[in-house]
Amino acid sequence: MPVSLRLSTLNVSSKDLKVLRSLLGLSGGKSDQSWEIDVDREDGDAVLVDVDNPDGAAIWPEVSQQRRPAAALTRRRDFAARLVLHKPIRSQQLLRLLSDLSSASSDPQLDDQWPILAFGDDSAELPLAEHLRRHNWDQPVMIGGDYLPELVIDPGSGVWYSSASDRDLARLLRRHFARGEARALASQELVEHTEGLEQQNLANLKWRAGLALSSGALHPDLAGEIRFMLPQVPLQALSDTAYSRQARILIRQPVGVEELAESAKADRGDVAEFLNACYTCGFLLLDSSAGGSARTG
Repeated sequence: MPVSLRLSTLNVSSKDLKVLRSLLGLSGGKSDQSWEIDVDREDGDAVLVDVDNPDGAAIWPEVSQQRRPAAALTRRRDFAARLVLHKPIRSQQLLRLLSDLSSASSDPQLDDQWPILAFGDDSAELPLAEHLRRHNWDQPVMIGGDYLPELVIDPGSGVWYSSASDRDLARLLRRHFARGEARALASQELVEHTEGLEQQNLANLKWRAGLALSSGALHPDLAGEIRFMLPQVPLQALSDTAYSRQARILIRQPVGVEELAESAKADRGDVAEFLNACYTCGFLLLDSSAGGSARTG
């Protein structure tokens, strides 16, 4: 009898674990490979992370870049990952995922694929980075409230304010929401909601939001046969060696994403984060033609 493979589950709820075990039991001999579930251990043959859980979302970028196959468990239909298991968990979808996990480590073609993010139009639920890149607000707005701390953005002045901790801000940056969920603020309300808070440069928020986009996936506008260039090294990139190394390559000449990763000796997660952040901030020049002129992102 073949040895069972182990599926490590991280930040998966007890309810979903019960469903997983039940479906595995019912599947019986329908799968070519038998699987066992490990809870909150990271040494399995493959890993399943609930990215709807804030802790799971926080570890996903690192887990998804490891050598062993990783899958995201989520309600979101637009979550960018090579392997995804959607909630509610269904038997056939689970069997397909387990088959993919079994073969992922031995399929060299999978390593050649860059995951691509998927976004809707302006009426869709979008991450903050995409709202900011599209300039979806032309007046001061407030995001958060209730169970999330307030984040106030004044696009006209190019500033933002928040008392959020780094952890809470990270949750805000990963959250998808409709454009209309941001509450418009009148002048007096802007004063009231920002009293005592530090005024911060909006470019820095765009940068952080752009980094939070990736989970190792590229913005859809950056996919395909596109070359990239920067007019200068972004100040925000100077604090990270992986980002500054990529920036110094991109200020010399236009390069494609594979060439950038190879020249900078950077993994795909770092390249996707850096390019997404530059594009969100409007720093990146794009050239999609063989010899055409570059355009700004």
